[in-house]
Amino acid sequence: MKKTLFDQQIEINKSAQLSNIANAISTLEQIQHDKTLDIMRGFFDVVLADMTYETALEKLAMAAIREGHVKDDYDVKDASEVELLEKQTHTQVSQIERIKAESAQIKTRAKLAQLLDIDYANRPDNVVKPDYRQLFKKEIFEFEHYQQALNNNLKLKQLQQSLMAIKAQISQEKDNLGIVLSSNARLGDQAYQREKNGHWRVGLNLSMPFGTDTKQTNKISKLQLNARQKQLEIEQYQQTIEATALDYYLALKSLRQIHKALLIELDYRDLYLEKARANYEMEIKSDIGHAMVNITDSERKLAENEFNYVITLKQLHHLIGKNYEI
Repeated sequence: MKKTLFDQQIEINKSAQLSNIANAISTLEQIQHDKTLDIMRGFFDVVLADMTYETALEKLAMAAIREGHVKDDYDVKDASEVELLEKQTHTQVSQIERIKAESAQIKTRAKLAQLLDIDYANRPDNVVKPDYRQLFKKEIFEFEHYQQALNNNLKLKQLQQSLMAIKAQISQEKDNLGIVLSSNARLGDQAYQREKNGHWRVGLNLSMPFGTDTKQTNKISKLQLNARQKQLEIEQYQQTIEATALDYYLALKSLRQIHKALLIELDYRDLYLEKARANYEMEIKSDIGHAMVNITDSERKLAENEFNYVITLKQLHHLIGKNYEI
């Protein structure tokens, strides 16, 4: 009976396996991050689809009211048939926009249900729009801060660990003498010591090859090539994430400026709506319907800008190895 107690090559292979496990964990973390972003985007798409539908309904109502007014005028010969057909066309166009918006509601909910791994029958019907305006009151760091923090990037660390593992393998292979230590036990059956017959004899065997091992030399050469390729991959990835981080940073700066402009636009739309309501109550000519559509559309644009800001924040912080908590 023989049992291997130590095999130097097996120990080297164990180190490589541990590196593979670390890579698998890092890959899983990336998958979880991507899944979270997909769910967030799916939820935001549902909210935006609802807001778009609300705008489409208001446009349809406004078109129908205007068509009704022209129809009344047409009946008493105060409007031409061309004017009536024009308003009817506007109503039909608005109806088509409403149908498209309703279709988007169904599609976005179906996609979100799929992302959440739930049946479409259990899809979320009522969603509440989150308010992220407070996030814009927090200043973002200068780009140099994020640039330095890129050293904490999860994939970069994974690549660096892989390189270290390859270098460790090279070092171990160079020190690998092919030592194998084994134990053996057998029943004694020897002519020169008959008194040992029928008894277990235990011993240790040590094997260590001498001379140049061509197979080992080739393996070291292959590992050295892998190390150079991994180093090149690291350098290329560092350039990629730095460029990506700059894109995210500039996008955040732009979204912050757009947010300020949209808040001003929303304030203006709100004041204009109040004026239109006052004129309507005083029976003065008013475009209250148009004012309502404009303010709803501005609210949708503001929400979309906020959602893009949150997603970009999450992406930038993930790039520097952090999970941005909202």
